[in-house]
Amino acid sequence: MRAALRWCVTLLLLVAVCVVGAPAPGMCQTTALDAGLMPPDRFFETWAKSGAPKTFTKADLYGRIDGGAEAFLELGFEQLLVQAYKSGSASPVIEAEIYRMTDATAARGIYLSKCGVEKRDAAFKERHTVNRYQLMFQRDRYFVIVTNGSGTDTLRPALVRFGVALASKMPTDGAVPALALLDPKDLVHGSQRLMRGAFGLQAMYTLGDGDVLQLGGTLTAAAGDYKIAGLGAVTKIVAAYPSPAAAAAAMKNIQAKLDSYLKPTLKTSTRLVFVDFEKKFGVVQLTQSKIAILLHMAQEPK
Repeated sequence: MRAALRWCVTLLLLVAVCVVGAPAPGMCQTTALDAGLMPPDRFFETWAKSGAPKTFTKADLYGRIDGGAEAFLELGFEQLLVQAYKSGSASPVIEAEIYRMTDATAARGIYLSKCGVEKRDAAFKERHTVNRYQLMFQRDRYFVIVTNGSGTDTLRPALVRFGVALASKMPTDGAVPALALLDPKDLVHGSQRLMRGAFGLQAMYTLGDGDVLQLGGTLTAAAGDYKIAGLGAVTKIVAAYPSPAAAAAAMKNIQAKLDSYLKPTLKTSTRLVFVDFEKKFGVVQLTQSKIAILLHMAQEPK
């Protein structure tokens, strides 16, 4: 009995240390999963590690990227590892952030949502964009940001060197099957997006409350902008479901939770046509195990 009591007291003390006494992220957390991916100390004979690495899990990601954590968590986030580097005592800092996602689709989804118009460097083969402030790239399950704290253009080559070193230790880039849902014809380059729930959809269009497409954080829908003859500039969203029954259930959910600003002009079990507050039309079409949505059409589809 006394032994059991001593064990309980010890356990409570340990919990108190972790909850109250932890001064910074990285303490009382799981081991940094990707520490081996970081460039070594004195990288490129110049860049020394500055301070200990920091890790962020699902529980404390908001502390690192307040207001942007939802996108990572919904797509599938596991851990963030951050390491700063300095070259000389008074030099600016380069900081490397490795976001470990659940799979290549999640990592590509984050990259596509943040990269903007890509500016590439011939010395780096990964899917990336780079300027004097930061390098951003994706490879397999990893989304990486390397930041130049000074913003001086002279450090842009160093960002690329860090990127090459990081990517060289990562697995070969995995496939992103959901992007194949988008017909490449008339697709606007760089407009592709991936979503696995309400946050990703709401960033593009308010179709209804909550996870109206019933993706549940596991199914992936793809979206992109198109320039189609007769329709003009439109946005297309395509979601594939594990069965026709699951797709039909999602279609019913869309109709039941359609945003009040969207006014239906046609509603059947497989097709929904509506007009939005901008007097633009949208169509939701159910075909077997897929739902395709067209948005921002200037005229009602026939």
